Formats: sequence, structure tokens, C-alpha cells
Amino acid sequence: MLEYQILEERFKQFNERRELFAMKLMEIEQTGEALEELKKSKQEEILVPLGSSVFMHGNINKKEKFIISIGSDVAVEKNSDETKKILEERKKTLENGIETVQSSMVQIANQIQKLEPEIQKLLQKQG
Repeated sequence: MLEYQILEERFKQFNERRELFAMKLMEIEQTGEALEELKKSKQEEILVPLGSSVFMHGNINKKEKFIISIGSDVAVEKNSDETKKILEERKKTLENGIETVQSSMVQIANQIQKLEPEIQKLLQKQG
């Protein structure tokens, strides 16, 4: 019974991790789309998000230069192609992470399935 509960908890944790990876993956895809739209746009003024649903007006001075975080509170300036490449690498890493998590979830689900008949027997004996 304890093993069953532990497996259920692990399955839940893996599912939460998979959802987090999926959200980050969607964010990367949206960022890639925004880069493409910005490249095509003739618009020179944008709204810059400051956080907590607060924006300010800003002007686009350089459509080919982007500041991208590379971790540990470090950000670098990259051109459009370099930025896309970094986003693609992050996307692949997340996709691999999702595959790994899903594989683990399948293994755990199989273990849970094997334990269910034993749990049913225990419950019938107690009832």
C-alpha cells in the first residue's frame, strides 16, 4: 500500500514537471513567432512589459539586436539568427526533457498497474 502511494506521488510530480516543460516550450515558440513578426513589422513603437500587467511605451531602435539571458543572471546581446539558434537549442532540450518525463511516467503507471490487484485483495480482506 505504501509503495502504491509513493508511486502515485512520483507520477504526480512527473506530471507537474511535464506541464512546466510544456509551458516553457509554448513560451519559446511564442517568442520565436514574436521575433518573426517583429522582423516583418514596420511599426516603430511597442509596449514594453514591466511586470504585474504594467507596460510602458518604447521605440524599436534595433530590430536585429536582442538581449537574451544565458543563465546565472547573465544576459548577452545577440543578432536575430543567434537568438533563434539559442531558442531552438532550448526547445530541443525541453522536448528531450518531456520525452524523458513521459517515459518515466509510463514506467510508473506500469508499476502502479501491477500493484492494483494486490491493493484490491488487501482492501477486500480489510472490508
